[in-house]
Amino acid sequence: MNIPPNFNRGCILSYFLLATSAAFGCDRVPPGQSLWVRLSSPISTYTAKVGDSVHAVLTQELACDDQIAIPMGARIEGIVRSKRKVGWGIRHETASLELEFNHADATPGVAVKFTARVEEVDNAREQVRNGVIQGIRSSNTFQGNINSRLIHLPTWNPYSDPVLIAYKAVFPIFPEPEIFYPAGTDIRLRTTTEILPPPATENTMHETAPPPTPDSDQLEQMVRRLPSRTTTMKHIDADIVNIVFLGTEQQVNAAFHATSWNDASPNTKGTWFKNLYALLNNSGYKQQPMMTLLLNGRPEDMNWQKSLNSYGRRDHLRIWRWSSQQYADPIWVISSTHDTSAVLSVKYKGFVHHIAPDIDDERATVIRDLNFAGCVKSVSEVSRPGLATATRNATGDTMRTDGSVAVITLQDCKPPGEQLALNMKGGSYKPGNHVFRYIRRQILTLRNDTLRANIIYGTYEVARMTWTAWHNKPADKLELPR
Repeated sequence: MNIPPNFNRGCILSYFLLATSAAFGCDRVPPGQSLWVRLSSPISTYTAKVGDSVHAVLTQELACDDQIAIPMGARIEGIVRSKRKVGWGIRHETASLELEFNHADATPGVAVKFTARVEEVDNAREQVRNGVIQGIRSSNTFQGNINSRLIHLPTWNPYSDPVLIAYKAVFPIFPEPEIFYPAGTDIRLRTTTEILPPPATENTMHETAPPPTPDSDQLEQMVRRLPSRTTTMKHIDADIVNIVFLGTEQQVNAAFHATSWNDASPNTKGTWFKNLYALLNNSGYKQQPMMTLLLNGRPEDMNWQKSLNSYGRRDHLRIWRWSSQQYADPIWVISSTHDTSAVLSVKYKGFVHHIAPDIDDERATVIRDLNFAGCVKSVSEVSRPGLATATRNATGDTMRTDGSVAVITLQDCKPPGEQLALNMKGGSYKPGNHVFRYIRRQILTLRNDTLRANIIYGTYEVARMTWTAWHNKPADKLELPR
């Protein structure tokens, strides 16, 4: 091998590393990888014990170069590392749960060892800190905070004790403090050790020929003709169009049913009170009503959403049927976003959700869910030059995107294997009888009032809220990427 005289040692080292990688392929995956898994059996702090097994399946393959390190549908096994139960509420106000996943059944009889901890529980009201799922504080609700403030006001205040008693009777809402995740809960893991893939076989190598996709020129022409933004009923720019389906109406409905998404209930008095209850109870509402948006002046033809145990957090999208002479099958135009919180807004006369700014993540979530259910024939990303990559929606939330549209060709859903079903029916959750829950509620309320309904904590809380509001104040102008 002839090496130029000005070729330094660093270049020589890099050359040999690249040559070695090319010769031996991917022999290890470094730590820090994201793994999306779906629980195949339920788990809760009410019944779990340290050392119990946790079962899940991988919903998106982990690849390294051209080799599949862990295939989609592989069984992911773990254990309960630690657990804190609220119980009667005497020792603890909140629950916690730490799960550690340690191996995957990549192929029959072949286990891939690794260590991974929880980074996020999708659409959960609980937060994750350093791999530990932190349960909610039941008294940290609208009615709980108001109750704590009223009981400590001076005796000359207009709220007498009878009014307080009446208030507690009208709003007997107390969220369940224990952690419970049913089978089907999606969890994002982060690996903390490297992964050694099994030896490459025909089943673990990517196909050299990609699945057939529609003509790229036709796709670009179709996307250019599509509107890029939806609008509100008052014609204010709202969400960005970021997905297109090619397929029949039956395939669209079957795909979302297969992935356990739900449609939205209409806005009525009954659903308004269900919304209010879910907001006060800090719980999920699987068929939350959605604000109607327009595409070229037309309201959506379908809407779908996916939630867990949080009113404020959900995946959701709206779908419009679009006519085109280029394709025999119908075209479905979609705007998708991920809700992160919800408020009761006086300005908008209803419930308003705030969204995560990176809407491309929601686009990836939709693709992952449909692909895991075997409903995707092909996916093509089509760029839209000239589309603003940073903008705001109708309620002022920031939206960031790479500007591409994911064109998904649907097929009749075909799950990739029987192992995906596993124990998805799971078991039931029994949080305790009414007497136990009533006593626990009084203990937690007394504990909350003693610790937080005083001038010292009140001053701290006002200072914290002011600091948060000041630093989260949106800028007047968006800084667009250069």
